[in-house]
Amino acid sequence: MVATDGTPADQLIHEAKQIPSMTGQELASRVSCEKQYMWNTGSIDLATSPWAEQMGEAGTGGEARNFRVVAYDFGIKQNILRLLVDHHCEVCVVPAQTTAKEILEMGADGVFLSNGPGDPEPVEYAVENIRNLIGRVPVFGICLGHQLCGLALGGKTFKLKFGHHGSNHPVKNLLTEQVEITAQNHGFCVDPDSLPSKEVEITHINLNDQTNEGMRHKSHPLFSVQYHPEASPGPHDSHYLFTQFTDMMQEFQKPGSSRK
Repeated sequence: MVATDGTPADQLIHEAKQIPSMTGQELASRVSCEKQYMWNTGSIDLATSPWAEQMGEAGTGGEARNFRVVAYDFGIKQNILRLLVDHHCEVCVVPAQTTAKEILEMGADGVFLSNGPGDPEPVEYAVENIRNLIGRVPVFGICLGHQLCGLALGGKTFKLKFGHHGSNHPVKNLLTEQVEITAQNHGFCVDPDSLPSKEVEITHINLNDQTNEGMRHKSHPLFSVQYHPEASPGPHDSHYLFTQFTDMMQEFQKPGSSRK
């Protein structure tokens, strides 16, 4: 609770105590867009063109889009969309409750699951949709999208005591043995012990508390991370994940792939 109008501290404390717990709150549908829309603006180089966005002269990509990506809006941030465009994606943003059937009918090359507020467990509609997309189209999730993937894969989530917030969280990539400095903003976590180990591999861990920060399916094109790889203004250590997503879509498009 923050106030600048001179409200007494006792009153602020009272108001803060009335705020309901985040546990059990389904907020994604409340912050999602009301209808789908296209996004075609890429990143902006403020060092060379500080007014480019206002003038509409920069960040529009300029190259032909190679991948059609449908991005679920659970509370999506614009820099996610910019980076998808930077990686040659044509992006259609859709409301949180868009069905898997609608997504597949759109002919998407890949599906992105965004960040968002609230408890992941009550977002049952999204979990069911993800289950119906697994194996049929490449999926990349971050933050809430990561947690929803965990639930869709049969895992469980739990509320962290304090949550992870800020821009200097060390995360170890278990596949490369490299450490990334990451931006984070979440209060829930996927329990790695609840995931089916024969199907799911943990790919990233938080070096502060050893919690699950990333995973991938062993046989289907799906991966997710708990942190925010699109961090703006930074750190940018994790931008490679967007390339990983496009590589996955390209592989899935090859003749003889498992695409249905």
